[in-house]
Amino acid sequence: MKNPRTDNEFASELRVIDHHEKAKFNALGYLCKPQLVAKSDLSVLRDAVDRLIEKSRSISQSDGVFDLESGHTADNPRLRRVAFLDDLDSVFWEFSSDSVVTDLARDLFGPDITFRESLINFKWSGGGQEVKWHQDIPFYPHTNLSLAQFLIFLDDVGVEQGPLQVLPGSHHGEIYDHYDSGGNWLGYISEQLTEQIPLEEAVEVTGLAGTVSVHHCATIHGSRPNMSPKPRPVLILGYNAEDARPYTAPAYPSSHHGQVVRGKPAQYARHDNVRLRLPPDWSGGYTSIFSHQEIQESSIK
Repeated sequence: MKNPRTDNEFASELRVIDHHEKAKFNALGYLCKPQLVAKSDLSVLRDAVDRLIEKSRSISQSDGVFDLESGHTADNPRLRRVAFLDDLDSVFWEFSSDSVVTDLARDLFGPDITFRESLINFKWSGGGQEVKWHQDIPFYPHTNLSLAQFLIFLDDVGVEQGPLQVLPGSHHGEIYDHYDSGGNWLGYISEQLTEQIPLEEAVEVTGLAGTVSVHHCATIHGSRPNMSPKPRPVLILGYNAEDARPYTAPAYPSSHHGQVVRGKPAQYARHDNVRLRLPPDWSGGYTSIFSHQEIQESSIK
């Protein structure tokens, strides 16, 4: 009978990163790979994004797929997010299911990888919305924490565009409630709790087009508004180890959600010893983190 592969045997098969980079991700909860995506792939992805923007001209209000920024019009489209990309255009599913990013997910979380979601955050020029400090796993709790979000920079991203900010090592700490003291969902870590977190140690993740950043599902992160004249579109792909199984309905239940994209289906779920408060029931529909945070901010004011 063939013996199962050891972790060391799998590590020798890394395709995109080396042992040092994998150790860095495990220690810091994020990793940035400059210009990992080929220019030819970027060109195809950008063309698909342009088609989405063109389609948005006929949409006047957010609908769960297209999340519109205030001031969006047919003549002046302003988008915050478009979700379900893998169902909207085959280009996105082809890239999500088989690309260098899929291999990166495999390198980080093992040979068996599941696709979770595909979306794009635009952070439009001249006021693209901030994202308050949060962790991702409270939005979609799983049996273990082998999950991450992979951000593909479709254009160059500099500090002036409100790039992703991550707090190194925070994935080793507490998983915070994303509710207020009254039990209302916030979609971010309350100001009362963030006072206890050394956010001054956060780092900004910038890079040229084609760069891929990945952050662990428990890493604390956020971003400032984009007040520059340049937009900051990033393609976001979500993957998890195949033995990480969801406790709740997915926010974006596309036709490919839960599909194995590397390796084979798991026979058992793996459980980490973590305490996770369940989010609201997303089965009735989910808009975006932007709208949830915006609604709560308005109610507080």
